[in-house]
Amino acid sequence: MKIGILGTGAMGSLLAAYLAPHADVTVLGTWHTAVETINARGICIERDGVAQIIRVHATDDPHTVAQVDLALVAVKAHQTERAAQWANAILKPDGIALTLQNGLGNYEILAAHVGAERAAVGVTMQGATLLGPAHVRHAGRGMTTLAATAATHAALQRVTRLFNRAGIETQLANDIASLIWGKLVVNSAINALTAIYRVPNGWLVEHPETRALMSAAAQETANVANALGITLPYTDPVERALQVAKATASNKSSTLQDVLRGAPTELERINGAVVREGKRLGIPTPVNEKLLRVIANPRFEQHRVAPITA
Repeated sequence: MKIGILGTGAMGSLLAAYLAPHADVTVLGTWHTAVETINARGICIERDGVAQIIRVHATDDPHTVAQVDLALVAVKAHQTERAAQWANAILKPDGIALTLQNGLGNYEILAAHVGAERAAVGVTMQGATLLGPAHVRHAGRGMTTLAATAATHAALQRVTRLFNRAGIETQLANDIASLIWGKLVVNSAINALTAIYRVPNGWLVEHPETRALMSAAAQETANVANALGITLPYTDPVERALQVAKATASNKSSTLQDVLRGAPTELERINGAVVREGKRLGIPTPVNEKLLRVIANPRFEQHRVAPITA
Protein backbone atom coordinates (compact mmCIF):
# COMPACT_ATOMS: atom_id res chain seq x y z
CA MET A 1 0.00 0.00 0.00
CA LYS A 2 1.25 3.49 -0.87
CA ILE A 3 0.71 5.91 1.99
CA GLY A 4 1.16 9.65 2.29
CA ILE A 5 1.33 10.88 5.90
CA LEU A 6 0.51 14.56 6.15
CA GLY A 7 2.23 15.95 9.21
CA THR A 8 5.76 15.80 10.66
CA GLY A 9 4.77 16.27 14.29
CA ALA A 10 4.43 13.72 17.06
CA MET A 11 1.57 11.64 15.66
CA GLY A 12 2.71 11.86 12.04
CA SER A 13 6.20 10.72 13.04
CA LEU A 14 4.82 7.90 15.19
CA LEU A 15 2.56 6.59 12.43
CA ALA A 16 5.33 6.81 9.85
CA ALA A 17 7.76 4.89 12.06
CA TYR A 18 5.28 2.07 12.60
CA LEU A 19 3.95 1.87 9.04
CA ALA A 20 7.13 2.35 7.00
CA PRO A 21 8.40 -1.24 7.49
CA HIS A 22 5.06 -2.55 6.15
CA ALA A 23 4.13 -0.11 3.37
CA ASP A 24 5.52 2.44 0.90
CA VAL A 25 5.37 5.55 3.09
CA THR A 26 6.09 9.18 2.26
CA VAL A 27 5.85 11.89 4.92
CA LEU A 28 4.63 15.25 3.67
CA GLY A 29 4.94 18.42 5.75
CA THR A 30 5.91 22.07 5.97
CA TRP A 31 8.39 21.77 8.85
CA HIS A 32 11.54 21.91 6.75
CA THR A 33 13.91 20.89 9.54
CA ALA A 34 11.89 17.74 10.18
CA VAL A 35 11.72 16.92 6.46
CA GLU A 36 15.48 17.32 6.12
CA THR A 37 16.15 15.25 9.25
CA ILE A 38 13.88 12.42 8.10
CA ASN A 39 15.64 12.24 4.75
CA ALA A 40 19.10 12.44 6.26
CA ARG A 41 18.65 10.07 9.18
CA GLY A 42 15.15 8.66 9.34
CA ILE A 43 12.71 8.86 12.25
CA CYS A 44 13.99 8.03 15.71
CA ILE A 45 11.30 6.36 17.79
CA GLU A 46 11.74 5.55 21.47
CA ARG A 47 9.69 2.67 22.85
CA ASP A 48 10.05 1.20 26.33
CA GLY A 49 13.42 2.87 26.76
CA VAL A 50 14.81 1.59 23.46
CA ALA A 51 15.53 3.91 20.53
CA GLN A 52 15.26 2.77 16.92
CA ILE A 53 15.82 4.55 13.61
CA ILE A 54 13.26 3.92 10.87
CA ARG A 55 14.15 5.04 7.36
CA VAL A 56 11.37 7.00 5.67
CA HIS A 57 11.19 9.40 2.73
CA ALA A 58 9.87 12.91 3.36
CA THR A 59 9.08 15.96 1.23
CA ASP A 60 7.53 19.40 1.50
CA ASP A 61 6.26 19.36 -2.09
CA PRO A 62 3.01 17.45 -2.73
CA HIS A 63 3.69 17.51 -6.48
CA THR A 64 6.60 15.10 -5.99
CA VAL A 65 4.44 12.48 -4.24
CA ALA A 66 3.22 9.56 -6.33
CA GLN A 67 -0.50 8.87 -6.13
CA VAL A 68 -1.28 7.13 -2.84
CA ASP A 69 -3.88 4.63 -1.68
CA LEU A 70 -4.10 6.26 1.75
CA ALA A 71 -3.61 9.89 2.74
CA LEU A 72 -3.26 10.03 6.53
CA VAL A 73 -3.95 13.48 7.94
CA ALA A 74 -2.05 14.07 11.20
CA VAL A 75 -1.65 17.86 11.31
CA LYS A 76 -2.98 20.43 13.78
CA ALA A 77 -6.53 21.67 13.31
CA HIS A 78 -5.49 25.08 11.97
CA GLN A 79 -3.55 23.29 9.20
CA THR A 80 -6.43 21.07 8.08
CA GLU A 81 -7.47 23.16 5.08
CA ARG A 82 -4.03 22.96 3.47
CA ALA A 83 -3.63 19.30 4.40
CA ALA A 84 -7.00 18.50 2.80
CA GLN A 85 -5.90 20.23 -0.42
CA TRP A 86 -2.67 18.22 -0.41
CA ALA A 87 -4.56 15.01 0.30
CA ASN A 88 -6.75 15.62 -2.73
CA ALA A 89 -3.66 16.26 -4.86
CA ILE A 90 -1.87 13.02 -3.92
CA LEU A 91 -4.82 10.63 -3.59
CA LYS A 92 -5.67 7.99 -6.17
CA PRO A 93 -9.22 8.17 -7.59
CA ASP A 94 -10.15 5.11 -5.52
CA GLY A 95 -7.97 6.05 -2.53
CA ILE A 96 -9.05 7.04 0.96
CA ALA A 97 -8.14 10.11 3.02
CA LEU A 98 -8.23 9.47 6.76
CA THR A 99 -8.07 12.07 9.52
CA LEU A 100 -6.91 11.04 12.99
CA GLN A 101 -6.93 14.60 14.30
CA ASN A 102 -8.36 15.98 17.52
CA GLY A 103 -11.51 18.08 17.73
CA LEU A 104 -14.57 18.82 15.62
CA GLY A 105 -14.71 19.99 12.01
CA ASN A 106 -11.67 18.30 10.49
CA TYR A 107 -13.61 15.51 8.78
CA GLU A 108 -15.98 17.99 7.16
CA ILE A 109 -13.08 20.00 5.72
CA LEU A 110 -11.43 16.83 4.41
CA ALA A 111 -14.67 15.55 2.82
CA ALA A 112 -15.24 18.90 1.14
CA HIS A 113 -11.91 18.54 -0.70
CA VAL A 114 -11.68 14.82 -1.49
CA GLY A 115 -15.36 13.90 -1.55
CA ALA A 116 -17.38 12.10 1.12
CA GLU A 117 -16.88 8.78 -0.64
CA ARG A 118 -13.10 9.11 -0.17
CA ALA A 119 -13.03 10.69 3.31
CA ALA A 120 -12.87 8.87 6.62
CA VAL A 121 -12.34 9.73 10.27
CA GLY A 122 -10.78 7.82 13.11
CA VAL A 123 -9.59 8.37 16.65
CA THR A 124 -6.47 7.00 18.25
CA MET A 125 -5.54 6.64 21.87
CA GLN A 126 -1.85 6.25 21.03
CA GLY A 127 0.31 8.70 22.96
CA ALA A 128 3.19 10.39 21.17
CA THR A 129 5.62 12.98 22.54
CA LEU A 130 7.79 14.90 20.09
CA LEU A 131 11.34 15.17 21.43
CA GLY A 132 12.74 17.01 18.42
CA PRO A 133 12.60 16.97 14.62
CA ALA A 134 11.93 13.36 13.52
CA HIS A 135 12.39 12.18 17.12
CA VAL A 136 9.32 10.83 18.93
CA ARG A 137 8.63 8.88 22.09
CA HIS A 138 5.80 6.36 22.05
CA ALA A 139 4.37 7.41 25.39
CA GLY A 140 1.18 5.39 25.57
CA ARG A 141 -0.57 2.59 23.73
CA GLY A 142 -4.29 2.46 23.06
CA MET A 143 -6.93 1.45 20.57
CA THR A 144 -7.31 3.17 17.20
CA THR A 145 -10.87 3.11 15.87
CA LEU A 146 -11.89 3.96 12.31
CA ALA A 147 -15.46 4.90 11.37
CA ALA A 148 -16.57 3.13 8.19
CA THR A 149 -19.43 4.02 5.88
CA ALA A 150 -20.80 1.92 3.04
CA ALA A 151 -18.52 3.81 0.65
CA THR A 152 -15.36 3.50 2.74
CA HIS A 153 -15.80 0.12 4.42
CA ALA A 154 -13.71 -1.97 2.04
CA ALA A 155 -10.82 0.52 1.99
CA LEU A 156 -10.84 0.88 5.76
CA GLN A 157 -10.81 -2.88 6.19
CA ARG A 158 -7.51 -2.91 4.30
CA VAL A 159 -6.21 -0.03 6.41
CA THR A 160 -7.24 -1.82 9.60
CA ARG A 161 -5.40 -4.98 8.58
CA LEU A 162 -2.28 -2.96 7.76
CA PHE A 163 -2.37 -1.03 11.04
CA ASN A 164 -2.74 -4.21 13.08
CA ARG A 165 0.09 -5.87 11.15
CA ALA A 166 2.24 -2.83 11.95
CA GLY A 167 1.50 -3.08 15.67
CA ILE A 168 -1.14 -0.31 15.84
CA GLU A 169 -4.14 -2.01 17.43
CA THR A 170 -7.08 -0.97 15.26
CA GLN A 171 -10.77 -1.75 14.89
CA LEU A 172 -13.70 -0.59 12.74
CA ALA A 173 -16.86 1.13 13.92
CA ASN A 174 -19.91 2.52 12.11
CA ASP A 175 -21.01 5.61 14.07
CA ILE A 176 -18.88 8.61 13.10
CA ALA A 177 -20.51 11.03 15.56
CA SER A 178 -20.09 8.61 18.46
CA LEU A 179 -16.44 8.14 17.60
CA ILE A 180 -15.65 11.86 17.34
CA TRP A 181 -17.51 12.88 20.48
CA GLY A 182 -16.10 9.94 22.39
CA LYS A 183 -12.61 11.29 21.74
CA LEU A 184 -13.75 14.88 22.36
CA VAL A 185 -14.83 13.96 25.89
CA VAL A 186 -11.31 12.70 26.62
CA ASN A 187 -9.52 15.60 24.95
CA SER A 188 -11.67 18.22 26.68
CA ALA A 189 -10.82 16.66 30.05
CA ILE A 190 -7.07 16.28 29.52
CA ASN A 191 -5.51 18.63 26.98
CA ALA A 192 -6.14 22.11 28.36
CA LEU A 193 -5.33 21.07 31.92
CA THR A 194 -1.97 19.55 30.99
CA ALA A 195 -1.06 22.81 29.26
CA ILE A 196 -2.18 24.99 32.16
CA TYR A 197 -0.33 22.94 34.77
CA ARG A 198 2.59 22.02 32.46
CA VAL A 199 2.35 18.33 33.35
CA PRO A 200 2.06 14.95 31.59
CA ASN A 201 -1.34 13.28 31.41
CA GLY A 202 -0.97 10.99 34.41
CA TRP A 203 -0.26 13.86 36.81
CA LEU A 204 -3.84 15.07 36.44
CA VAL A 205 -5.26 11.87 37.91
CA GLU A 206 -2.98 11.91 40.93
CA HIS A 207 -4.10 15.28 42.30
CA PRO A 208 -7.62 15.92 43.64
CA GLU A 209 -7.87 19.44 42.19
CA THR A 210 -7.11 18.46 38.62
CA ARG A 211 -8.96 15.17 38.90
CA ALA A 212 -12.10 17.13 39.83
CA LEU A 213 -11.61 19.47 36.88
CA MET A 214 -11.09 16.55 34.52
CA SER A 215 -14.24 14.88 35.73
CA ALA A 216 -16.31 18.03 35.40
CA ALA A 217 -15.07 18.85 31.89
CA ALA A 218 -15.68 15.29 30.70
CA GLN A 219 -19.20 15.24 32.11
CA GLU A 220 -20.05 18.58 30.51
CA THR A 221 -18.92 17.33 27.11
CA ALA A 222 -20.91 14.14 27.57
CA ASN A 223 -23.98 16.21 28.49
CA VAL A 224 -23.69 18.15 25.23
CA ALA A 225 -23.26 14.92 23.25
CA ASN A 226 -26.35 13.47 24.91
CA ALA A 227 -28.34 16.60 24.04
CA LEU A 228 -27.30 16.11 20.42
CA GLY A 229 -28.64 12.56 20.53
CA ILE A 230 -25.17 11.04 20.28
CA THR A 231 -24.47 7.75 22.03
CA LEU A 232 -20.92 7.70 23.33
CA PRO A 233 -18.83 4.54 22.79
CA TYR A 234 -18.62 3.92 26.56
CA THR A 235 -21.01 4.18 29.50
CA ASP A 236 -19.05 6.38 31.93
CA PRO A 237 -17.40 9.49 30.39
CA VAL A 238 -15.56 10.45 33.57
CA GLU A 239 -14.08 7.01 34.06
CA ARG A 240 -13.07 6.88 30.40
CA ALA A 241 -11.15 10.16 30.65
CA LEU A 242 -9.38 8.96 33.79
CA GLN A 243 -8.52 5.63 32.15
CA VAL A 244 -6.94 7.33 29.13
CA ALA A 245 -4.92 9.70 31.33
CA LYS A 246 -3.60 6.72 33.29
CA ALA A 247 -2.85 4.70 30.15
CA THR A 248 -0.88 7.62 28.68
CA ALA A 249 0.56 8.77 32.01
CA SER A 250 3.99 9.78 30.70
CA ASN A 251 2.68 11.45 27.55
CA LYS A 252 2.70 15.20 27.05
CA SER A 253 -0.61 16.04 25.39
CA SER A 254 -0.54 17.63 21.96
CA THR A 255 -1.79 20.87 23.53
CA LEU A 256 1.03 20.94 26.09
CA GLN A 257 3.55 20.28 23.32
CA ASP A 258 2.06 23.16 21.29
CA VAL A 259 2.24 25.56 24.23
CA LEU A 260 5.81 24.62 25.11
CA ARG A 261 6.99 25.46 21.61
CA GLY A 262 4.81 28.56 21.23
CA ALA A 263 2.55 27.07 18.55
CA PRO A 264 -1.22 27.60 18.17
CA THR A 265 -3.32 25.08 20.08
CA GLU A 266 -6.38 23.13 18.93
CA LEU A 267 -8.52 24.03 21.92
CA GLU A 268 -11.02 26.04 19.86
CA ARG A 269 -11.85 22.74 18.13
CA ILE A 270 -11.95 20.88 21.47
CA ASN A 271 -13.18 22.82 24.52
CA GLY A 272 -14.32 25.65 22.26
CA ALA A 273 -16.50 23.28 20.25
CA VAL A 274 -18.09 22.01 23.48
CA VAL A 275 -18.82 25.55 24.64
CA ARG A 276 -20.34 26.60 21.31
CA GLU A 277 -22.58 23.55 21.04
CA GLY A 278 -23.53 23.90 24.70
CA LYS A 279 -24.64 27.51 24.21
CA ARG A 280 -26.62 26.57 21.12
CA LEU A 281 -28.42 23.82 23.02
CA GLY A 282 -28.73 25.57 26.37
CA ILE A 283 -26.38 23.12 28.12
CA PRO A 284 -24.09 24.74 30.74
CA THR A 285 -20.36 24.18 30.21
CA PRO A 286 -18.67 26.38 32.88
CA VAL A 287 -15.54 24.26 33.29
CA ASN A 288 -14.81 24.10 29.57
CA GLU A 289 -15.40 27.86 29.38
CA LYS A 290 -13.01 28.50 32.29
CA LEU A 291 -10.29 26.36 30.73
CA LEU A 292 -10.62 28.29 27.47
CA ARG A 293 -10.41 31.65 29.26
CA VAL A 294 -7.26 30.66 31.13
CA ILE A 295 -5.54 29.43 27.96
CA ALA A 296 -6.63 32.55 26.05
CA ASN A 297 -4.91 34.79 28.62
CA PRO A 298 -1.45 35.67 27.23
CA ARG A 299 -0.08 35.28 30.74
CA PHE A 300 -1.93 32.06 31.47
CA GLU A 301 1.26 30.29 32.57
CA GLN A 302 1.04 32.28 35.79
CA HIS A 303 -2.51 31.09 36.50
CA ARG A 304 -3.68 27.98 38.26
CA VAL A 305 -7.33 26.99 38.00
CA ALA A 306 -9.19 26.70 41.31
CA PRO A 307 -11.09 23.46 41.99
CA ILE A 308 -14.52 23.38 40.38
CA THR A 309 -17.23 20.88 41.16
CA ALA A 310 -19.58 19.61 38.51
